[in-house]
Amino acid sequence: MKITGIEIETIHVTERVDWTFVHINTDKGIRGLGELNPSVRRADELGTLRQMAETLIGRDPRQIEKLHALFDPASLDRIGFRALSALDQAFWDILGKSLDAPVHALLGGACRDEIRLYANINRATRGDRSPEAFARNATAAVSDGFDAIKLAPFDGLARGIDKAEDAADGIACMQAVRQAIGPNVDLLIDCHSHFTAKGALAVAKALADLDLFWFEEPVPDEDIAGYLEVKAKSGLPIAGGESRMHRRGFWQACNDNILDIAMPDVTIVGGICELKKVAAMAEARGIRTAPHGPFGPVTTASSVHAMAAHPAFTILEYAWGEVPWRPTLTLPNEKISNGRIPLPQTPGLGIELDEKIVAAHRIAIT
Repeated sequence: MKITGIEIETIHVTERVDWTFVHINTDKGIRGLGELNPSVRRADELGTLRQMAETLIGRDPRQIEKLHALFDPASLDRIGFRALSALDQAFWDILGKSLDAPVHALLGGACRDEIRLYANINRATRGDRSPEAFARNATAAVSDGFDAIKLAPFDGLARGIDKAEDAADGIACMQAVRQAIGPNVDLLIDCHSHFTAKGALAVAKALADLDLFWFEEPVPDEDIAGYLEVKAKSGLPIAGGESRMHRRGFWQACNDNILDIAMPDVTIVGGICELKKVAAMAEARGIRTAPHGPFGPVTTASSVHAMAAHPAFTILEYAWGEVPWRPTLTLPNEKISNGRIPLPQTPGLGIELDEKIVAAHRIAIT
């Protein structure tokens, strides 16, 4: 089997989000599907993606490790890793289809029958970041069956916050959500690195009675000493690492033991291949894995397969409430019940894009 080319589709989702998907075509008629991270300029990503695809033409997409070795991780920048991540997802989709097996079976077999999700309600706010808006969305997500809710209530505030008083608006949002969802739903907070260690500890103290599931990215990635201090003194599980790339990017975090929960992103870390390796490396340090990925359904499916085969999995991110047509974008439709997504049992990733839905939301790319 040989790669003959790639095709790229971008669809408009909201005023702040577009989703871009890549198909890898082969001479055997098997197509692989992947999703591109949307967090950098699409023109830059697509240029890099096309350049990397040229290197792949004529090669066997099933030789995944060999294809990864074509791209030196020491020379790839963040755009290169995002492009490789999308291509890797498509490699695994092709391999599974060629062997008539779901990807999770090729990664060591399933450790569970379903994957627990948490509802990231940030993008459902549509600009209204008041305590009342967050509480409404949290209540609606619980009504949809989710038993874990996450928000990032400090977005829009200054960085380097050193005291809880300067984060009062975000604290009020967390308190409103906990009151709305009650004590039996897990509540997660994403700080998006807004604090110093001192400020993070002050906020953790202010939120102590909310029984938080985790405290995500309280300080910047590079502040190793700050992470260690918050981890030692906050009394909360510390999660992070969403922007780290490759095993190299997670090596220091694991070696310094700054995290209780690692959050590699399948669209950033290097794809399914690297996600599984990072998770195994973290497990060796007693660190559980909960992948980041509040993007489209292909990102979710890729993470579902990788985490189905990982014993030390915790929970997976889901972008709740972004657009009502999301479940219909794939065939079969994305099905979530009681905040869980069942493992696909069909070959590859187990999903294809519905061309009718793609056509309804397609935007031109260059």
